Amino acid sequence: MAVEAGRPPLGPLGRTATVSPWSRFYGFGSIYAKTIRDSRMAFLIVAGLMGGMMLAGAYAIASAYPTPASRVDMANFVNSMPEAFKGLTNNPVNIGTLGGYLSWKYGPFFGMIAGLWSIMALSGTLASEANRGSLDMVAAAPFGKRRIALEKLAAHVTGMVAACAFLAIVTYAGTQGFATVPGDALPVEAAVGFALWVALIGLVSGSVAWALAPFVGRASAAGVAGAFLLGGYAVSGYSASVPALQIPADFSWFHWTASHLPLAAQYDWLSLVPVAIVVVVLFAVGVWAFDRRDLGSTSAIPVPAMPGALLGVRGPTGRSFGERLPQALAWGLGLAAFAALIAASSKSFADTLTNSPDTTKLLTTVFKGYDITSGGGFLQLLYAYIGYVVAGLAAAGFVSGWASDENGHRLELLLASPLGRARWAIAGGIGVFGAIVVMTGLAMLGVAVGVASASGDVLTPVAGGLIIGLYAAAAAGVGFAVGGLFRNTMAGEIAATFVIATFLIDFLAPPLNLPDWFHQLALTSHLGQTMVGNWDPAGVVACLVLAVGGLMLGAWGMRRRDVD
Repeated sequence: MAVEAGRPPLGPLGRTATVSPWSRFYGFGSIYAKTIRDSRMAFLIVAGLMGGMMLAGAYAIASAYPTPASRVDMANFVNSMPEAFKGLTNNPVNIGTLGGYLSWKYGPFFGMIAGLWSIMALSGTLASEANRGSLDMVAAAPFGKRRIALEKLAAHVTGMVAACAFLAIVTYAGTQGFATVPGDALPVEAAVGFALWVALIGLVSGSVAWALAPFVGRASAAGVAGAFLLGGYAVSGYSASVPALQIPADFSWFHWTASHLPLAAQYDWLSLVPVAIVVVVLFAVGVWAFDRRDLGSTSAIPVPAMPGALLGVRGPTGRSFGERLPQALAWGLGLAAFAALIAASSKSFADTLTNSPDTTKLLTTVFKGYDITSGGGFLQLLYAYIGYVVAGLAAAGFVSGWASDENGHRLELLLASPLGRARWAIAGGIGVFGAIVVMTGLAMLGVAVGVASASGDVLTPVAGGLIIGLYAAAAAGVGFAVGGLFRNTMAGEIAATFVIATFLIDFLAPPLNLPDWFHQLALTSHLGQTMVGNWDPAGVVACLVLAVGGLMLGAWGMRRRDVD
């Protein structure tokens, strides 16, 4: 029997299957398209968050200060504030206009939102997949590691550009629609200039994580990049009032671009050039490192050796806790550094106010119920709100790690041992809660160091820092419940969506004069002012119910559904 040797047909009727242009851009027609598709939820969250903040801020300012006279009063109030307070937001330029006030009060937060997204995406898009082994099959195909890196990087840059383009459209439309005094309606140039600044701040923050991840892994890369982002913002704002911070501020891209305030009709386009150069260089370093190094080969940043109990080798709880611990340390150290800086500044803030009785009277009227010059009051105003968002997003990351056992198809192997589904869910969840405890403990340590250096009451604000951990545990509980009842691929995203939705409701409801029942939907509206000792028992109970109840519900759901 003869067999003819030859090349088999390439497809039906000998024709090669083709991929549509749309699939190559969005779908499964290329690495770039698949990455775009996989990151669609993150894009929608970030674009919606930035657009919603811009519209809410524009509406709130236009409603609160609708006349030229009210704008003059508001500008006088801002200009009377001490430099230490004004520098925590942005340079107050043309503060009597809608764009100037938006730039001063909210401008840097848009950059930090974009930066956090970019850090989380670019620190893990290659490093995490390499560690899981999911890139081995892709790299074995005729793509090449350089092409893989370039296409994944291009997908994130596309998402960032699209999100910031949406922000530019919303900025232009919002300032045109809510303009109430001359100078409020911004030109297209201002909206584009602001969106370009946000995109560059986001990408340069992510580029640090992108360049470091092939060398030190995802957790360490994200921690270093996050320290550059949050620390750079803080030292840049304080450098005008604290001379010792002038030198570190020179390394912050916030400081480089401090004079570029398009919303306030002040442009410094040249200041964006160094930021763009750093972005390109660090992106190139990351691509080169991924191309030259073995997949998954990293060298951890040296730290003191941990006991074996913390390395994840003693049961499912220990394994879950050990895997989350590096991320918990990174997030906790970031929160601690930020808290220490804020609390330590309360003394200089209080000293400045003693020379301005009128400013003290105004601030006492605006911030009723607690002493803003105390360490706890200063933390409640400037740390707690940001702390909720950061800790909540950290918890969402922990939940994603918990869910990766099923998403990475390791759960089938684990369940082949004497380990039930419910026990896996509960044990892994306890490990996540342990990571949240570590993160919260480090943040509280930062609070203690900062308040002690300012010679204030230490016990009250340190105890108040517990609320951030309780909120993070509640966000994790939401993720556990969704992952157990439905699909673990959704667990981390839903937890992050819960955090963002809570932030938006709490942020938008007061300025938009939305009904009180709508504002009450935000969990953070029930947490009181714990940094000054005002606890809300209902909020504490709600956090515990969401945390414990969510974990139990997720464990029950895991027993009733198939494992993916």
